[in-house]
Amino acid sequence: MTANQFIKRVEKYNLPFSQIYDLIAFMLNIDYSEAKYASDKEIDDDRAEHILYQLENKEPCAYITGRREFYGREFIVNRNTLIPRVETEILVEEVIKRYKNAEKIELIDICSGSGAIGLTLMHEINISFLTLLDIDEKSLAVSKQNAEKFNIIKNIEFLCSDILNYTTEKKYDIVVCNPPYIAENEYCFLQEEVKKEPYHALVAEDNGLVFYKKILSNFEILCKSNGVIFFEIGAYQAPSVIDYAAAYNLYAECVKDYSGNDRVIIVKNSKRGI
Repeated sequence: MTANQFIKRVEKYNLPFSQIYDLIAFMLNIDYSEAKYASDKEIDDDRAEHILYQLENKEPCAYITGRREFYGREFIVNRNTLIPRVETEILVEEVIKRYKNAEKIELIDICSGSGAIGLTLMHEINISFLTLLDIDEKSLAVSKQNAEKFNIIKNIEFLCSDILNYTTEKKYDIVVCNPPYIAENEYCFLQEEVKKEPYHALVAEDNGLVFYKKILSNFEILCKSNGVIFFEIGAYQAPSVIDYAAAYNLYAECVKDYSGNDRVIIVKNSKRGI
């Protein structure tokens, strides 16, 4: 079938055009930028039908192609990692905004998954040391692949640990974390495609808030005196996370995403400069 015929076949799945063109680029083994001009190119029928079968079974496009763009870079992903989302770029932008002129920053990316946040920031600001921490060894293996892909092989460590039980003597200038934050009783309402992603990377106890509580309680353990934590949060979690911060005499502000939803919480031990 032609690429145009494939596009018509996938209309019923209501995929963003970016994902459709990524599938076409993947099948034709061409650059993404060429895909929108490839409507008359022939796609191997067996390959196209297999991908249509995967889409019918709610397989996310990123797992079909093994990649997803994040902040202008193409990251390797698979079913062991959460799929990077454009909303998470808000967190990255907030870090860059505050640290674009800083030097020798030490940063830890907690619940790092594919490494999209930490590795992106390694490119965008002057990070002298990066820790990627995740509970899943298979997920860390993907982040190592991405680090190698982007030639980030110095001053980086990969730690397999559960942050809920993690202790460290090292302190950081920046802590970034996009933790599991979906409440257990909300999981059944997720789209079937989302349910293909790792359960442990989506769902958290205590109404999705357990990771925020734990990390905030360890603020002085994780952060240097001027350290800052950047969390991604669910749309209705800002009041709870801000209250938790206040309980530890920390100061927090909320940043909204492109849709006007609460998306990022920034936490410091002082109002100054937040």
